[in-house]
Amino acid sequence: MDYLPRMVIFSRVVELGAFSKAARELGLTSSSVSQHISALESILGTTLLHRTTRKLSLTEAGQGFYAHCARIVALANEARDATESLHKELVGELRIAASSFMAPEYLVPALEHFIRSHPQLRISIDVCDHNVDLMDHSVDLALRVGKTPGPADIPLARMQAVLCAAPAYLTGRPPIRRPEDLLQQQMLFFTPHAPDAIVELTLHHRTGQCAQMRLSPRITANHARSVRQLALQGHGIGRFLRSKVQADLEAGRLVEVLPEWSLEGFWAFITTRHRDAVPAKILACIAQIEEYFARRHPPEDGDRPAR
Repeated sequence: MDYLPRMVIFSRVVELGAFSKAARELGLTSSSVSQHISALESILGTTLLHRTTRKLSLTEAGQGFYAHCARIVALANEARDATESLHKELVGELRIAASSFMAPEYLVPALEHFIRSHPQLRISIDVCDHNVDLMDHSVDLALRVGKTPGPADIPLARMQAVLCAAPAYLTGRPPIRRPEDLLQQQMLFFTPHAPDAIVELTLHHRTGQCAQMRLSPRITANHARSVRQLALQGHGIGRFLRSKVQADLEAGRLVEVLPEWSLEGFWAFITTRHRDAVPAKILACIAQIEEYFARRHPPEDGDRPAR
C-alpha cells in the first residue's frame, strides 16, 4: 500500500505543474518528490510523466492514472471532512438515555429549542428506568438521578426527596412520629438495580438530629411510576422526588410522612461516554440541558455535590 501516499504526491505534481511546487506544499524536498514518482512508475511498470527542463506533461498512461488518483484523493478529503463535521457541526445522530420520569419532565422540555435549531441532527431518546451501559448501547449521554454524581459527571440540580403515603394507608395505623417508626411500616421503593436490596435512609431533623435507617421494603419495582401508583393505592410508604408527587400532595391523594424531618435528596446529573474530543453536538446538548435546569432549579448555597 506504499503507492497510496505516492498517488497523492503524483496528483499534486500534476495539479501544480512542478516538482518544486508540490514539494513545498507537501513539506518534502524536490528530490524526494522525484524519487516517489519514479518509485510509483516502477510499481506500475509504465511512465506517467514526460520530464523536460521546462515543464512536465502526462503520458497517455499518466492521464488515465491521474483521473483515478484525483477521485481517490477527493474521496479521502470527503471522508475527512465528514468525520470532522461530526465534531464541529451539529449533524449526525445523538443518542440520549433518561428515565420514564426524567424524559418527559426534564429532557424533552430542555431540548425543545435545541431540536428546532438543529434540523440536521437525528435524536434518539432511550427511556428506561435502569441505568443502561452507555458504551454497550452506544448512548452519547444520559440524564440521571442519584445520590452523588461521579467525578466525571456534570451535576445539574439538587432534587428534594420526600416520604409519603395515601390517607387510606395511614388511617387506623399508629402515628408515625419518629424515624424508628418506619421499621414497623410497609415500605415501597424504586430499586432499579437490586430488587432485594436493603434501603438506607438518612433523615435530618430541624433541630439538628440525624437518623440513619436500614429498611427492608415490602414491595420494590424498577419502574418509578409504578411505585407511585402503588402508594396511591394505599400499599405503603414510598420515597419520591418531591417534584414528582407535589400535585398528589396538594390534592391530598398523598400525605407527607415525618414532615419535621428532611430526607436526604438526590442529584440530577449528566453522564457521557465521551471523555476526550467531545463532539460539538454533545457539548451543545449538555449546555442546553444545563441552561434549562438552571432556570427551573436555581442553585442555592451549598448546592454542590461532595467529591
